[in-house]
Formats: sequence, structure tokens, C-alpha cells
Amino acid sequence: MLNINRRADRLDSATFGMGCFWGPESQFGQYPGVIRTRTGFSGGTTAEPTYRSLGDHTEVIQIAFDPSLISYEEILEIFWDSHDAAKDRSYKGRQYLSILIVHSNAQLEAAEKVKRTWEERHEKKIETEIHYDLPFYQAEDRHQKYYLKRFDKAMESILPLFPDHTSFVHATIAARLNGFVRENGRLNDIKAELSDWQLSSEAESVLRETLKTIRW
Repeated sequence: MLNINRRADRLDSATFGMGCFWGPESQFGQYPGVIRTRTGFSGGTTAEPTYRSLGDHTEVIQIAFDPSLISYEEILEIFWDSHDAAKDRSYKGRQYLSILIVHSNAQLEAAEKVKRTWEERHEKKIETEIHYDLPFYQAEDRHQKYYLKRFDKAMESILPLFPDHTSFVHATIAARLNGFVRENGRLNDIKAELSDWQLSSEAESVLRETLKTIRW
């Protein structure tokens, strides 16, 4: 199988929840610096949570990003601007909380700084729970790239590019198309970005042909 994943010398992770995880995975999949996206659960104590047995966990997404293309601070700005972070959501339980899981002291410092700036700018107090490096539990396959999977014809063209479902979930092209079908990004932008992915000429050709012939 060809390697059609975007290459990057260094990737960082960001993990956060802002309601139902389908929408945020689609939203963040559009940004050129975001290399991978996946949905899951975090923030609680229940062992091995699932969608039907969530316990005290929260729906979150986890992204791998290239900090040379998009900074953690930029991701935080998008995160806090894209949902009502000043609203107390705990009355509905923990499933849809606003939550941020930081993975280093540098991320914690950045989060506190961006949070203060956001609160001053909007004159509101952020209610987001911030935790340090809690475990991430990946959600079931049916919750990964949820919106893209609703396009059966497109999936018939895309899935054969990957050896298994895990490779599909972790693919940059899957993240981009999952955003595109929700009007997060444009197909022409994805095509233009391919030349920056450091793919082999054969892999890039396969992706371009797939994008050209895919049926929605």
C-alpha cells in the first residue's frame, strides 16, 4: 500500500471537548496544520469507557498537529471561539462538558495565558475544565469521521486506499474530507495542499485521481 499520509518532522497533540465530538472533529479536520483527528473520551475515572457506557467521562477529540504550521495558541483560540465556553454545562452531566486536557507544562502555561486574554476580550469567565495529561480512550469505529461515512459512494473510493480502518481514521485526507462534507474547507484547497504533504509522486497522483473521480 502507498503511504498517502502527510509527513511531518514533529507533531504535538491537543485534546479537548466542546459538546458532541462529531462536529469538532469535522471542524478541526480542515486546518492545514492538523495532521490527524480522532474522537474519544477523557476527563473521568470510569475504566474503559464506551459511547453506551460513558460513566463520568466527556466526549473529546484529539488532534495531532504540526506546530510549524499551526500553533497550540491558535488551536486554543479556535477552541474557545467555537463553543459557549462561558456556559456551565454540568447540569446535563459530564458528556458534553467544555474540557481541555493539556499534555505538558508548556501547554498549561499557554492555556492559562490564552484563557486570560479571551476572558478580558469578551468580559466573560470561561467555565472550561482544564486537566493535566489525563488518559484518552478512542471512541468506537462508527464515531470516527462520522460525517464522511454518511457518503457511501465517497467511502467506496476512499477506503481501498488504506490497509485497515485505523489507517483510515489517522489519515490526513480523511480528516480533510470529513471537514469538507460539513462545509469546513473547500475541495480545491485540499487539492492545492497535497503538494505540501511530502508524498511520493505516485501517492500524490493516486490522491489527486481519487479526489477528481470521487462521487458524493
